[in-house]
Amino acid sequence: MMHLLILILLFSGNEFVSCSLGIPVTVDYHIPDGWTAESLESSESWYVIEQDVGTVTLVPLSLDTLDLPLLGAYSDSLEGYFAPPVLLVSRTMPDSTWTVSVFPSPLQIDIPAGFPENYLNQHRFWKEWRGAPSNRWLFPLLLIGVITILAVSSWLYYRRKKKLLSMKDIHAEKKLLISPLDEVKALLDSPAFANGNWLEYYKNVDELLRDTVSFRFKIFNRALTWHQIIRLVLRGEEEDGRKFAEDSSELIEEITLQRYASWGGSRERAERYTSRLSSIRREWHLR
Repeated sequence: MMHLLILILLFSGNEFVSCSLGIPVTVDYHIPDGWTAESLESSESWYVIEQDVGTVTLVPLSLDTLDLPLLGAYSDSLEGYFAPPVLLVSRTMPDSTWTVSVFPSPLQIDIPAGFPENYLNQHRFWKEWRGAPSNRWLFPLLLIGVITILAVSSWLYYRRKKKLLSMKDIHAEKKLLISPLDEVKALLDSPAFANGNWLEYYKNVDELLRDTVSFRFKIFNRALTWHQIIRLVLRGEEEDGRKFAEDSSELIEEITLQRYASWGGSRERAERYTSRLSSIRREWHLR
């Protein structure tokens, strides 16, 4: 059965659309509902941004009257070509940016009477100075500033060193009062364990594991992250450092998850990692 093909050609008459160069404009081909339209391709004179059936948004690229091509469309056995409106492209800037102002009349010449040397004499200020002043007074100030900076730097250095030594002494005294394994056992009797406050509980676990690192590897800076601590441990002693990193990797991961990600847990889980801490301290803190 042969389908009847009907060719329809529709023109828009004298329809015009004003637009500006480089500014997007929407053009309507007035294609009926239910029809399928072909795609309008970009060219040197315009650039197509979006097309919805017969509604096309494009950017004019040529300062001229744009005659867009006919747009084909079809519906079942019907086929037609639809004409767009004519685009009148205008400038976005004036023809010239040079605007000549009205020349004042009459011209006012405010030049005082006399000769040029008379004006120059009034500006010879250097003759009154009689040489530039000395800058030797800056040297004592610079010397005092340097001495002050050195003194403050030395004071901060020794203060920090004294703080680290006092921290070392505190942990040494703490070690004499209670054994490393008893400290771990005391965690299970703490209020944090009884109340399920795992953030506080693993903070205490973190402190005890750092005590072991301070005792075994002489790393006393509590501001270091575990990633930094392990790097220092591996750099200091290759065999012992590598073994300690392997033994404590699982516990360090659990501490990180509990303290900084609020991982959550249970008493059984806490008891398991507390037992792991006890094994590490038995291996590394009792040597």
